[in-house]
This record gives sequence, structure tokens and C-alpha cells, in this order.
Amino acid sequence: MKTILPPAATPTNIPSGGRRTYRVTGISVLAPAPAASQPTVLVDRDGEVWRETDRVRGGERVWECPAPSDPEDRGPGESYPWTLPEMDAWFGPLVERLDGAA
Repeated sequence: MKTILPPAATPTNIPSGGRRTYRVTGISVLAPAPAASQPTVLVDRDGEVWRETDRVRGGERVWECPAPSDPEDRGPGESYPWTLPEMDAWFGPLVERLDGAA
């Protein structure tokens, strides 16, 4: 999400009564913050940890839960390619945390 801050405004006139009118001369867009040095993981409402993979489906990154707590969700083979909107709909709310955080 981009943060837009107005530039330093200067008053163009100062009428009586203490009211000021400002002229905005431009809007600056701040650069996004640098990415975290550690990979980001998401935790769902049941405490399951989701990690971002290198795969892409429909233009969106694919996430996986490498160690689900329910034994029926474990098994051989590749897991379903969950995208972020699907995860949020099925398992949300999701909480972001740095990998390795308690």
C-alpha cells in the first residue's frame, strides 16, 4: 500500500479570524519499505503455519502448509496450490509473522 503525504504547504493568504488557506503544490509518493530479510509466513485461525512457495497459479503466488496438524491433511504428493484470497476465505483471518518468530 502506497502512502501519500502532502508536501510542506505554505499559506497563500491569512484572512482575519485565524483561518488559513493553503495551496498544495504537489504530492509525493513514498517508496515501499524494503522487504524483510527473513521469509514471511502466515498463521491461520487454527494456528497452522503457511509458507509462500516459488510456484504461481493464475498470476498469484501459491502458499502451502508444510506440516498440517490434522493427519487427514497429510499425505504423499503435491498439495493443493492455495492462493492468498483462497486461504483468507477458507482459513482466515491470517496473521503475518517473520519466519522463526515465536
